[in-house]
Amino acid sequence: MSPMPIDASLPAWLAGLTATQFAALLSLMTVGLFTPGPNTTIAAVTGANFGLRATLPHCIGVALGFASILALCAAGVGALIIASPVLATIVHLAGVAYLLWLAAKIGRSAALSDRQVLAPLSVWQSVALQYANIKAWMLALAIAASYMSGAESPLQRGLLVCAVFGVFGFLSNGAYGAMGASLRQWLQVGQRIRWFNRAMGLALAATALWIAFAGRPAMP
Repeated sequence: MSPMPIDASLPAWLAGLTATQFAALLSLMTVGLFTPGPNTTIAAVTGANFGLRATLPHCIGVALGFASILALCAAGVGALIIASPVLATIVHLAGVAYLLWLAAKIGRSAALSDRQVLAPLSVWQSVALQYANIKAWMLALAIAASYMSGAESPLQRGLLVCAVFGVFGFLSNGAYGAMGASLRQWLQVGQRIRWFNRAMGLALAATALWIAFAGRPAMP
């Protein structure tokens, strides 16, 4: 299939995408990154327990992790992982185990800012969480195939899509972090923080178990 010709009437930064294609990409990012999931749960818990500033490393890690996975998928690495039952299973199981471990730590935390039990994720811990999420690889692979394959300027298109992916990842988790931080004063009353953390830990564990079974890589 020949590359899509670049319309000179479109802004150069769109890298050959039409306005409709770019709007579709933004819609996909909104649905994929702003709906509740493991990352947003962790962001909300971090904001509630430690404040909005403490969520920034996680937000940056999500953005870097998403963008770099997308770049790797555009380079063909994602397809190799998904096509290999062994590699896909290792990534899948590592991600599920990491989420269950985080869920247990969240559920055990019974006080605000209790860093002995629960601590905010660092940038690189959040990056690792993205790499251990087989669903992130599958989503990035689909986006790379739909929006980056066959571009007349692959580097420019890749930079655009990765940047959008990263920005949306940062903003979505920042929004959930701000939501959690807004609850801090209310959570200081009685045992509310204990029950909040237990509920969020159970939600994260349920998500991990759903990923373990519904998101299990298909075996040939």
